[in-house]
Amino acid sequence: MRRVIRWKAWAAAAVLGLSSFVAATGAAHASPKPKIEWLRVDVPDGEDATRLGKLLKEALKQAAKRANFGKAGGTVLLSARITELSIEEHGDVLRVSCTAMGRVAGGAGARSRISYGGDPEKREELEKEVLTQVANGLVARLAQIVRTRTPKVR
Repeated sequence: MRRVIRWKAWAAAAVLGLSSFVAATGAAHASPKPKIEWLRVDVPDGEDATRLGKLLKEALKQAAKRANFGKAGGTVLLSARITELSIEEHGDVLRVSCTAMGRVAGGAGARSRISYGGDPEKREELEKEVLTQVANGLVARLAQIVRTRTPKVR
């Protein structure tokens, strides 16, 4: 009985030591994530262009942090622009529609479109939500393009 207990303690210590060794060496050899750089982020001219531009830039930055661009390393150059942003009030409902286009530098492009409705008194919150959702969709598609593009042969 005593030998069984010693053997179990030895096995548990070995497993614990081996798992900590694997975790420590695995982190040192992990592939680097690519750095995401936004070359241009354009919004249509208008009364709230600067505010909307800031909202879009922040939404794109946050979406890029969560997106999987693969393990290529280096820098991925992207651009984005809002091609259409319409805000219409119909009675007691505010409808915000947005279309954004993005492009990987030297590669393919993507488009994202979304339309939300909500309370007219919460206009800024609704605009922020629409820009966040359109940015999430756009960045997800651009990340997919980056992951699946053919690597450069040197």
